[in-house]
Amino acid sequence: MAQNLPQLPPWEQVSTNVIRILGGNPGKFTLQGTNTYLLGRGPRRLLVDTGQGEQVWADTLRSVLQQQSPPATVAACLLTHWHHDHIGGVKDLDALSAETRSSSPGERVPVYKNQPTLDPDGLLDTDRLLEIVDGQRFRVSSAPSTSGGAGGDQNVTEGEETFEIEAIHTPGHAKDHISFLVTQSSDPDEVGAIFTADNVLGHGTAVFEDLSAYLDSLALMKRRVAESIVAQDGGSGASEGASNNKIKINVNNNIKKRRAFPGHGAVIDDAVAKIDEYITHRRLREEEALNVLRFGTTTRPDATGGELVHDSITTYEDDGDGGEGEAASETRHASAAGAGLGLGKEITSGKEWSSIELVKVIYRHYPESLYQPAEYGLLRVLEKLRLDGKVVKTPEGKWRISEKATL
Repeated sequence: MAQNLPQLPPWEQVSTNVIRILGGNPGKFTLQGTNTYLLGRGPRRLLVDTGQGEQVWADTLRSVLQQQSPPATVAACLLTHWHHDHIGGVKDLDALSAETRSSSPGERVPVYKNQPTLDPDGLLDTDRLLEIVDGQRFRVSSAPSTSGGAGGDQNVTEGEETFEIEAIHTPGHAKDHISFLVTQSSDPDEVGAIFTADNVLGHGTAVFEDLSAYLDSLALMKRRVAESIVAQDGGSGASEGASNNKIKINVNNNIKKRRAFPGHGAVIDDAVAKIDEYITHRRLREEEALNVLRFGTTTRPDATGGELVHDSITTYEDDGDGGEGEAASETRHASAAGAGLGLGKEITSGKEWSSIELVKVIYRHYPESLYQPAEYGLLRVLEKLRLDGKVVKTPEGKWRISEKATL
């Protein structure tokens, strides 16, 4: 677990329409615990994720609902992805519903998930799940409602406060991974905020199962937040290129930032900046792997300032139970290239490297106990580079630079 993580309370009103409730499962895989979110201000709320089934989470959720004025209920539960530390509390929702509202016998809280049948651990009753699709919107209002679910386009009476989020399919961390963008709120500063689930964390970096999809998703998340900011600002301070699906913000125009609410860790004050940081981090990882395969060091021989070295790493590794993987919290400084390893700067494009050999160069300042989680992430970087045609995997499972690779 990352050192010196800020302490988070069991529950906290982190924004006008957002209450964060910790899952009660702190650890090296989950940081301070899984973040679940109760959304809206009226008697019917949306719930994003359910933790991993700890009783303390269910007790806290019950208490928070009862403390609202008037007391609130869960109108619908939205699961961001299939990992066990996000879906384990689904089993508690029906009993909670019966306690907190007058409901018909056997009435169940609607539970939504992308790709409902994707449940590798068998923890969900997939027959009860409703599908989340890309672009679907979920809305709750401040007024009492006796009919209609949170997933439809309900009529809203004038004067009511409405809170609405849009589902964005953002695979990479998991195939069914969903982020949610705030599209309507009584608080204008919330519009454009994003619930990032496990694609972006409050501390460190996140694991991914498909790096290409992950980078595409990060770019999409950044673009959607930026577009929302620009739309609220009247379109000033931005230039958009439709052909490359990118949007650039002129930071000198004082465009307001939007927050990100992650699946683990503290609230992120600037979603666009944090996503940019994630993208840059992953691109640097690719560059380092290519440099080692070609030159034997993590930087090109003609690079100025020495080699990039990672001072610290925080593991967030696979616990063998369908959970999360590696996350790294890293900083860099310059140092002599290849110190103590006898690595020269000559081009070594013909050399074949095992993944652990690459780890020993890229992460040589780390203890060996961290090599395994580092290798987990590096293998996914190498696979992306292979698909990009930049590296070749030999029949023996080793890696070498492709003749087509360009640096």
